[in-house]
Amino acid sequence: MSNRVEIRRATDAAEFLLLSQDFRASDLIRTSLITSIATSVALGKRAYESYYWLLAYENASVSGLAIRTVPFGYVFSPMNENSCRAFAITISSIDPEANEFSGPKTVIDQLETFSEFTVVEEEGELIYENRNFTPASSVGEVRFASLDDFELVFKWMQAFIEETHLRNFDLEGVVRNALAANRYELLIVDGVPVSLGGNSGTYSTGEIDIARVGPIYTPPAERKKGYASTITSVITARLLSEGALPTLYTQASNPTSNKIYQKIGYTLVDENRKITVQ
Repeated sequence: MSNRVEIRRATDAAEFLLLSQDFRASDLIRTSLITSIATSVALGKRAYESYYWLLAYENASVSGLAIRTVPFGYVFSPMNENSCRAFAITISSIDPEANEFSGPKTVIDQLETFSEFTVVEEEGELIYENRNFTPASSVGEVRFASLDDFELVFKWMQAFIEETHLRNFDLEGVVRNALAANRYELLIVDGVPVSLGGNSGTYSTGEIDIARVGPIYTPPAERKKGYASTITSVITARLLSEGALPTLYTQASNPTSNKIYQKIGYTLVDENRKITVQ
């Protein structure tokens, strides 16, 4: 007989982070996106329409996590089959309008099995970490983008979102906040910006500091010139020099990006799956 799993909803991001601390510490990289999102909300750096901070408990211990920052979909942590089944039942009851789910492929595969929805779109996503950095050949110079660069960065972020089909919420606010926090950088060649790179900001797990690299965007006319490799390499090197472990998420269907990241030392941690359902 399988153990009974209870799903609890934390009152806010701070409580969720406290309750999930030990569980997240057991799998730092694969829970890093959840940690990053919850931390940004807890610190008042990001705000959304509403929130679902959910924890699965099995044998009195946390066995899985699922969060939703509306209007975005759910993000799942690694978990066992019992916990996934319990989440499927609970979410269908308390949040029936949810139609996007992402997390480890094994978990999302199980979620699809346990639920009655029909998948209408899906995408594979790869999680990388860099513990063996190999610098790329340098092209041009990289500088932090400032608020004076807002129009260009905002335009490129719109193009990045359109190309990758990512959801966005208050993009203007996101860009302005990231610029103010020095989280966007520009590659300059012959005095002209040719590529954009960003990072999520560094946060501490209590054991290590982690930072997520991205977005990386180069306009189509400037591609295949080594610009994406250069800016990714520079951002990665800086994060390492600050004592952070660089991670990144990339589309599994983009072999060019994956090749770039692997050449500068990023290694695969896991495969995620993102689905849209009806």
